[in-house]
Amino acid sequence: MQRHVKKRPNIVLIGFMGTGKTSIGRRISSQLRMRYVDTDEIVERDSRRRISDIFAEDGEPAFRELESEAVRKVSKLHNHVISTGGGVVLKEANMTELKRNGIIFCLTATAEEIYKRVGHQTHRPLLQDPDPLAKIQSMLTERQSYYAKADHMISTTGRSFGEIITHIKRMFRKNIGNPK
Repeated sequence: MQRHVKKRPNIVLIGFMGTGKTSIGRRISSQLRMRYVDTDEIVERDSRRRISDIFAEDGEPAFRELESEAVRKVSKLHNHVISTGGGVVLKEANMTELKRNGIIFCLTATAEEIYKRVGHQTHRPLLQDPDPLAKIQSMLTERQSYYAKADHMISTTGRSFGEIITHIKRMFRKNIGNPK
């Protein structure tokens, strides 16, 4: 007798860089015994290049196309925690694909908190700006309406990983009809 395994939807984490998508994604996937995948890692693996090199050599539009290819791949999965790049929301088709088998959680943080977390990182091409904090504020404003299309918005500013993960697990279980 073959055992039928229910295909659980994915937990999809979107949000600006530095909001905790990778850290929270890895932890929650372990706790829920779901596989973890990161679209940025897929882009780097498939292109055999670092994202910063793709931006420098081919520009942002080329990176966004590679990112969309990664989204198409991961959107076919079930029972995964998917962390996405911060700009994945800029293409409506990406969000449509991710919602197909996923519940989308947007992690947010204040511009100041994001700057504190990632302002010193040199591998972030979009922060190579004379005033990175102003750049973060501007990009957050530009992307706000895109991020608002998520199923759930969760602020990570001033909250522990444990608090955020507990909240995501509660909302996920509620969405899939398992309130425990």
